[in-house]
Amino acid sequence: MTTLTTAALATEVLEGTLLTLEQMTTRLTVLALNASRNQEQSPTVRILLGDLLADIQACEEQLGTYAAMDA
Repeated sequence: MTTLTTAALATEVLEGTLLTLEQMTTRLTVLALNASRNQEQSPTVRILLGDLLADIQACEEQLGTYAAMDA
């Protein structure tokens, strides 16, 4: 991810978010497909997904964006 500048911070955050989302979608899909073929990988992928969601939720709570989904 590139370094943010102050000139167009909102645009840069949006652009970075969209690029990251695209990469995450592709990589998570590949991991899921591989885990569907290799069952021993499934627990690792499930842990990754749970950790990823927990990290996003923690960031949302820290920034005051959303309340906890399981609350």
